[in-house]
Amino acid sequence: MRYYGCKTKLLSYIEEVVIGLPLKKDSIFFDLFSGTTAVGQHFKKLGYTVYANDFLEFAYSLACTNIQTNVIPGFKKLKLKQDVIDYLNNIPVKVGFITKNYAPYGKNKRKYLSIKNAKRVDAIREQIQAWKQKKLISKIEYYYLLSSLINAINLVSNVTGTYAAYLKTWDKRALNDIRLGHGDVYNNKRKNRAFKEDANKIVNKHKVDVLYLDPPYNSRQFAANYFFLELIAEGWFEKRPEIYGRAGMRPYDKQKSDYSVSRKASEVLADLISKARAKYILLSYSDEGIIPIKEIKKILSTRGKVKEYIKEHKRYRAINQDGSNVKTNEYLFLVNTKQ
Repeated sequence: MRYYGCKTKLLSYIEEVVIGLPLKKDSIFFDLFSGTTAVGQHFKKLGYTVYANDFLEFAYSLACTNIQTNVIPGFKKLKLKQDVIDYLNNIPVKVGFITKNYAPYGKNKRKYLSIKNAKRVDAIREQIQAWKQKKLISKIEYYYLLSSLINAINLVSNVTGTYAAYLKTWDKRALNDIRLGHGDVYNNKRKNRAFKEDANKIVNKHKVDVLYLDPPYNSRQFAANYFFLELIAEGWFEKRPEIYGRAGMRPYDKQKSDYSVSRKASEVLADLISKARAKYILLSYSDEGIIPIKEIKKILSTRGKVKEYIKEHKRYRAINQDGSNVKTNEYLFLVNTKQ
C-alpha cells in the first residue's frame, strides 16, 4: 500500500536487529503504531506472536485481517453460491455518497476516483454495511471485507501517495477497474491480536518481549493525509460527515496525534517509554523528525542502555514532488530494559 512512513524497504534492517536478540521465535512482538501492518506481517511470518495497534479505523481494519486473522473467514451465514469477493466484484453499481463527493460526477469536480470506480465503491461499501447490520457477518468477516475494499481503492486512487489532495489529471492506474482481492492472510498458528487504542493508553496493558515503535515524526497528521481511507472505513451511514474544502476533507480533530506537534512530541514519547512493559524497546525515527535525536536518546536511556543503528534511504516519493532524490537517515534505537 502507498503509505507515508511505511517501513517496507527497511524490513530486513529491522529484522536483523530483532533476530540478534536472545528471544524465542514465538515471543510477542508488539507493533504499537502499526499503520499498514507491513512490519507486523513480516514478524508474523517469522513466527513471532504479533500484536498490532493503531488508532485509525482503516489501519485497524488491516490489522484485523493481516495480523489477527490466520484463516480466511468462511462467511457461512451469507449462504452465497459463489466466493464472497467475486460476489462483491459483480454486484450492480450505484450512485451514492462517494460518487457524489469524490468523483467528477455532476457538479462535483473532485477526482479521487473515476466515476465507474466510485459507483462500485458505493455499492460494495453499502453491501458490507448491510450485512453487518443484519448480523450476517462476524466482526472479523466485516473487517476482512473492509480491508479488501481499502486495498483495492488504494490501487486505483488518483493520488500521489497521500490523500491530502487529488491529481488534476488522471493517473494511468486510476483508470483501471477496481477489483477486490482476498486479504494477505498468513497462518503462523499464534494468537495474534489487533487493537484500536491510543498508544500511550494501551502500552502498559500488555507485557511483551519486543515493543516496536514507529510514531509519526513530523507535523503531517496521518488522519488528514489518509482521511479518504478513514472515511471508507468509518462509513457515512449513521451520520453523514460534514466534508469541507477542495479535497472534501472530513473532520479529524479527535484523531490528531500529539507526536506530530512539536511542543508535545517529546513529552508524549517520554510518557510512553516510562509505561512500556517490554524486555526490549525498538524505536524507528528519522533525522528529519521533530524530536531531536539527542532528546530521543535521553528519553530512552531512562529505561536502559541504548544502542543506535543508522541507515540511509530515499525520502518517501510523495514528499519529493519536485522529483529530487533527497536522502534521509533512518534511526533504530534498541533498549534492553532488563525486565
